[in-house]
Amino acid sequence: MPTCRHCGSTYPREFFIHGNGPKTQVCVRCGVDHGLVSKEEVPVLFDKSTSSARFSTVARRYSIFLYIPFLWTLWGMFLADVQPWGLFFLGLLLLLTLLAPVLFLYRGGRFSGQMARLTPAYDRPKGH
Repeated sequence: MPTCRHCGSTYPREFFIHGNGPKTQVCVRCGVDHGLVSKEEVPVLFDKSTSSARFSTVARRYSIFLYIPFLWTLWGMFLADVQPWGLFFLGLLLLLTLLAPVLFLYRGGRFSGQMARLTPAYDRPKGH
């Protein structure tokens, strides 16, 4: 994947400005920031609401892998010694730990659909 010569970020080809000279190898964000193109000329530049919706979708998808270690730590620190509830929560944590990868894979299609809905339609120009 190409790298922007202004910010150094790596993006797929459709996130770059098409052109020669000063527009060569410049991502759309840097192109708008440096005045090389206007926002209307760049259909793949996300506005703030679309960016936050995409970030929220990604955060919901991967959040389970953040919660599981946190819950295991809480169980080990506070609930492991509590007799009836410690075993109950241990069972729930084991079940959640085993089901998390299955749910992650099972909901992959839904995630792809949501990201496709939040991605603007874009026709690649010739040469990209």
